[in-house]
Amino acid sequence: MYDCLIVGARCAGAPLARFLARAGKRVVIVDAAALPTDQPLSTHFIHPFGMRILDELGLGDRVREVAPPVHTFRTGIGEHVVRLQFPPGGGGCCPRRLELDAILLDGAREAGAEVRTRCRVVEVVREGERVVGVVIDESGVRTELRASIVVGADGRNSTIAELVGAEEYLGYDSPRCIYWAYWPRPAGYREDPRFEGGTLVQYDEDDFRVAFPANRDQMILAYSFPNTDDLAAFKADPEASLLAAMRAHPTFAPLVEQPPLTKTLGLIKARFFFRRAAGPGWALVGDAGLFKDPTPGLGITDAFRDARALAAAIIAGDDAAIVRYWRERDVQSLPLFYFARDLGAVDYNNAFNRLFFERICREPHHSQRLVDVVERRVSPYEAFGPGIVLKWTFGAVLRGRFDVLGPFFRAGQVGAQVAKALKAAKQECTALLQR
Repeated sequence: MYDCLIVGARCAGAPLARFLARAGKRVVIVDAAALPTDQPLSTHFIHPFGMRILDELGLGDRVREVAPPVHTFRTGIGEHVVRLQFPPGGGGCCPRRLELDAILLDGAREAGAEVRTRCRVVEVVREGERVVGVVIDESGVRTELRASIVVGADGRNSTIAELVGAEEYLGYDSPRCIYWAYWPRPAGYREDPRFEGGTLVQYDEDDFRVAFPANRDQMILAYSFPNTDDLAAFKADPEASLLAAMRAHPTFAPLVEQPPLTKTLGLIKARFFFRRAAGPGWALVGDAGLFKDPTPGLGITDAFRDARALAAAIIAGDDAAIVRYWRERDVQSLPLFYFARDLGAVDYNNAFNRLFFERICREPHHSQRLVDVVERRVSPYEAFGPGIVLKWTFGAVLRGRFDVLGPFFRAGQVGAQVAKALKAAKQECTALLQR
């Protein structure tokens, strides 16, 4: 009998196990894979907020040895690219998943968690309505494991979510495709003023390109486009198509002068969603319970955040704490979920957003508000007050830029939608805390 049985031993499951084992809980993690393995469908970027959680776990420096910190982020549309600067010791890291997952899994073992790989969960065990364990299959041999709580940390196609019937809400299908591969990092990448060794996300037309430094001398380059365009060409020859897309942009072309280190991978179809994350004897964490558009690279950081919160709820030891974890997760995640949806929309490159980046480039002190968003100090929808947004918008209208009005009003509608959803989630949290 375990205090907690975790299905999935990657970015959510392994940190959860370490948090719990360090608190004296008897924990077992099971995973169908022969870990550690690479995880190709991953942005693998850890924001500064996530690195601080790794530091709490005592694993931050190990990750920094694999992937030195990134202190400069750049993002924008066309020629208007905003530079965000983070202080020494406060940057993010972009380790490849083979190394990151190994560090996390070793951390779980070191803390005292039992790890069982190549174990496939085939059913959950119930007593009445309550989940009390799982049945695992190891090389054809089935074994029942029991625990006070079973946690699904097994990704967006979660077996546990399916077996417990966790309902989806706010779901939608991705309007984009994305292809990527790893390249050697050019020798002058750190000195080049367009990069300064950091990350770059740049929109042009309906497309955007991504450059992230990865392990030591590697980098990941990606190209995203609407899933109605160019898909046949990419399917026919992904490597040549990705290379052509990078060479077509003057900023990214110098990054692909050497041959790629890996084959080109693609994500053609994806669905983003929330799932109910708590029930009698079970919980979900990480992508199993919340899968966002990967454009802003929030997934791993949020997996760490939610693992820490769920560990505290499990240590509290009652069902009400687990349900509060779920509701509080929604309060923290709703603005980020909508923000990721906005960044991944095919019409992100619109007149209003172009105006936004143009003004911040002209008045760079405003970029600190975007740093505050990355650092989770402020919601993306509250970073810039209505006064300054109205000033920028109607100033543009007075100069004859009437095309900003349509996307300006649509952005206002999204903001109102987020506020309404957030208010409902906060009311539910308050009600739970008063019970």
